[in-house]
Amino acid sequence: MTDEATIPAGYKQLKGVSPAEDDIGPFYYRKTPDGLHMGFKARDKNCNGLGTVHGGVLMCFADYAATMLALTGVKENCATVSCTCDFMAAARNGDWIEATGKVVKRTGSMTFVRGQLLVEEDLVLSFQVVMRRLKKSI
Repeated sequence: MTDEATIPAGYKQLKGVSPAEDDIGPFYYRKTPDGLHMGFKARDKNCNGLGTVHGGVLMCFADYAATMLALTGVKENCATVSCTCDFMAAARNGDWIEATGKVVKRTGSMTFVRGQLLVEEDLVLSFQVVMRRLKKSI
């Protein structure tokens, strides 16, 4: 069974925008009436020697999710200024890890995002991210 066969229905990959995310992931997203959801299937390459997903991988996925949320509905780019993560539980090889969240506030120069990573209903990581709003280059 390929990775694609284990991805929940409705999820799409945003390929080629960030080679680092393509390599660490792939990461996926889907839009639903209740918001944007992002996810990825944890694989061997994402895990440490204990068989749990490396904290740095979880933080990278949280940053991806925050960026996707920050850019929803706006025509601009952004750059992470600050990313605060609280690790709550382990994710394991083979888990589908899902991110949800929301833009809490948008100012003239910053976007503030809050979210969480879940495995099924279990909270794995919560995050708060501050993004610098950048004008889209032509």
